[in-house]
Amino acid sequence: MATSTTGEAAVDHTCPPVALVKELAHQLESWRQLLHRLLQWSDQARFDFPSVDVRSTHVSGNLFTSDQGPVPINHRYNLDIITAQLRTRFYYARFMIYRPFIYKALHFSEMMTTADVDCCALALQSACRWPLAMAPPKDKKRLVPYLFAWTQNFVGILLILRMTTVNDCLGRIASESVDQEEMDFTARMLLDWVRDVRQVDGIAEWAWRLLDPLYNNRAYNA
Repeated sequence: MATSTTGEAAVDHTCPPVALVKELAHQLESWRQLLHRLLQWSDQARFDFPSVDVRSTHVSGNLFTSDQGPVPINHRYNLDIITAQLRTRFYYARFMIYRPFIYKALHFSEMMTTADVDCCALALQSACRWPLAMAPPKDKKRLVPYLFAWTQNFVGILLILRMTTVNDCLGRIASESVDQEEMDFTARMLLDWVRDVRQVDGIAEWAWRLLDPLYNNRAYNA
């Protein structure tokens, strides 16, 4: 009996129970659904303008893009930054819920179950295309609250994305469950962020010395 308990404890030590993780994810989704309807969004529309005023006409097109062009975009009340903060915090929270399964894929791949693989895939999906790393917010970084914290989070995501190219288990999950263009786009946006911020942030400068050799000669530096 003691041996069995020890074995189960060793297995459980690698990740929280899947049922608990799903409950946390359910609570997070419930929080989003309980937001005021003018603030709500769907995953499929995470780049769209929010309906900030029921009296205003609907604004078509995306609020967040990869490049805003040479003309500065100044939304009233910093609508872009506020919206990006809200939505990115949601996807960051979802990523954190599922992140332990990335660790398991990297260190205990032989113990990965089908449910573990699904959770790992959700972690990778949640780490892609965060609005805060896109334009217009990326071109107004000095207005982004807790800039240093986001930079450190982006560095962590970049290390994980790089691991999908060298780790068999994580790479297989990524290739089967995550769009490669999504990951490539995310890597380019986050590398651009760190490359820019390193001019004023010592932590970003240190991180860039780590990231540059890892991503050198890859298709992310465009």
